[in-house]
Amino acid sequence: MIRTAHWLGYAGLIPFIGLTLGKELSPLTAVAFSTYSAIILSFLGGIHWGVALSKPQWSNPTRLCLCMLPSLLGWMALLLPISGALILLIVSYLIWWLWDRTQLDHPDYRRLRLQLTAVVVICHLIWLIQT
Repeated sequence: MIRTAHWLGYAGLIPFIGLTLGKELSPLTAVAFSTYSAIILSFLGGIHWGVALSKPQWSNPTRLCLCMLPSLLGWMALLLPISGALILLIVSYLIWWLWDRTQLDHPDYRRLRLQLTAVVVICHLIWLIQT
């Protein structure tokens, strides 16, 4: 199961990397990149939502509200011009990665999240620098 999660996590980087490498191909590439990024950010909040619902000690209104933050931040990013969106997404990924480290004590997940977040943030920084 963990091996599958790793492969799927790495496969999820394909749009980030592909759209970053092909950013000059179409004006819609920026929209595709930021939209995909917002969707993935929202997915990260969903992980905590699932944990909160499966662990009684985590199931409280504050934690469930916090789980909604990535979705709201991703949506807000889509309403901004591309440079503002990229900055908001970078900050959101980094803050959520820090939050993950304090909340989820699973070494494989932590390692995977570090690797995935590093690549995602680097792709966003490339976009930001070249925008």
